[in-house]
Amino acid sequence: MTRFILYVCMAFITAFVGVSWASRGFPMRFPSPVSSHPLEPTVSATFGDNSSEKKRERLAEQQLQDPQNAQRNPLRADTLQAATGYALSPCDKTMKANLVAATRAYAMAYSEIGKCNPMFRNCDPVYDKANATYSTPLDLRVREALHEAFEKGGVSKADFPPGLQMAVMSLANSQGNPVSACEGPAERVRR
Repeated sequence: MTRFILYVCMAFITAFVGVSWASRGFPMRFPSPVSSHPLEPTVSATFGDNSSEKKRERLAEQQLQDPQNAQRNPLRADTLQAATGYALSPCDKTMKANLVAATRAYAMAYSEIGKCNPMFRNCDPVYDKANATYSTPLDLRVREALHEAFEKGGVSKADFPPGLQMAVMSLANSQGNPVSACEGPAERVRR
């Protein structure tokens, strides 16, 4: 019995000390170091530093001068034409098929350049190269046209294979809307 009372008292004292310590914010007093020196910064970045922007511009310039860049122009033109056609006529099934086919090819080329396994290496340079490759003025027009087409409705990420959905959403800057604006209210209810 005395052992039980001793354990109960120890539990109450421990609880009291723990609650008191917690109510004070868990302070811990350590002896101060003998010699202290001011801390030195370990990061050399400053506010307003635009070195990453300069690096991105340099990569874009290199990609514009790359001979393979001109080989991507027909792919860009097809995607731009299909996206513009769908934005102008979203009710046409042929326009949707053309948009899906062209966007699939465009996203496939983008994902091939940006293919990297982050488990085994640093993928930032690979992603930077892919983004620089697809940031030419024509690519920016393609992205705007894709965004406009996806926002019209009737086309969404579900129209693409799962391996390309992230690339398509990244390029179009939209998930799209599977419900077309051309469908009447009765057709929407049936789905």
